Amino acid sequence: MNNSERPLTRLERKQQTLADMVRMICRKQYHALFVSGFGGGGKTRTMTTICEEEGQDLVVFNSHVTPLALYGIIHEYRNSESILLFDDADALYQNKPALGLLRSCLYGQPERVVTWSSSQLPEGLPPRLTTVARFMFSANQVPKKCPIFDAMTSRCLTYRMDVTNSEVLEHFRVMSANGWPGCNVDQCEQVIDFIEEQAGDRQLSMRLLAPAVRIYKYANEQGTDWRPILLAQLHNLGTPTTSTKRISNRERDERVVREAIRRHPDSTTEQCDYYKDKSGKSQASFYRVLKRLRETV
Repeated sequence: MNNSERPLTRLERKQQTLADMVRMICRKQYHALFVSGFGGGGKTRTMTTICEEEGQDLVVFNSHVTPLALYGIIHEYRNSESILLFDDADALYQNKPALGLLRSCLYGQPERVVTWSSSQLPEGLPPRLTTVARFMFSANQVPKKCPIFDAMTSRCLTYRMDVTNSEVLEHFRVMSANGWPGCNVDQCEQVIDFIEEQAGDRQLSMRLLAPAVRIYKYANEQGTDWRPILLAQLHNLGTPTTSTKRISNRERDERVVREAIRRHPDSTTEQCDYYKDKSGKSQASFYRVLKRLRETV
């Protein structure tokens, strides 16, 4: 089954929602988008890919931006047809003067008025400007109890792209359904099973699979153990427990049932046996989880 024929994974459905919002910005249906969610979920890739598909120029800022530098950027691109993307600029969203500028430049249609009153204003930058620019913002974490941040995002399309480990692992398995170069389907399955077993309470990243396959391939060629190398990479690319929620029993059960369905698509009995073996729970529990999953499809 090729990618155009198979059902979308849960992660792909979330990326599709984000893609639709990006298209609205590209087509000038809205002038700003703010998307948040843990790193490695595909936010940036989705935004840049859709802009490319739409033939839309994109200017990306992904380093530290001071309020004065931000004002300079707003001035430089005030009449630009390009979209300005502030990518994973979490520190920017903690800075109240910067948020004040963003709040101003996102208010109104089509022109928005922005002012800057300061003796630090360099020559060539006016104290007042109007802009028709479009903006996209992404963040891993957003400020809590910050009225000026809330005021800024209230002027944007907003999307919180939360992705669970279950969704990441499901996507890994779909991406590996035909194997990878130098790594067959069973070997990919072995790698993904190891990632699942070792993830614990760490939030998995979509960036993990490709290096994991390379590690497995290299270690096999060298006759060494790939697991310690992959475990170190897993710790590097997984978000610590302090930044994520513990996986619930409900989610864990649903993950096992989905895997049972994937392994035994034609036999409910074998699905149930797999679930009971993996979870240690009863047949009745399997059918409760299965019913719940079918109701959400």
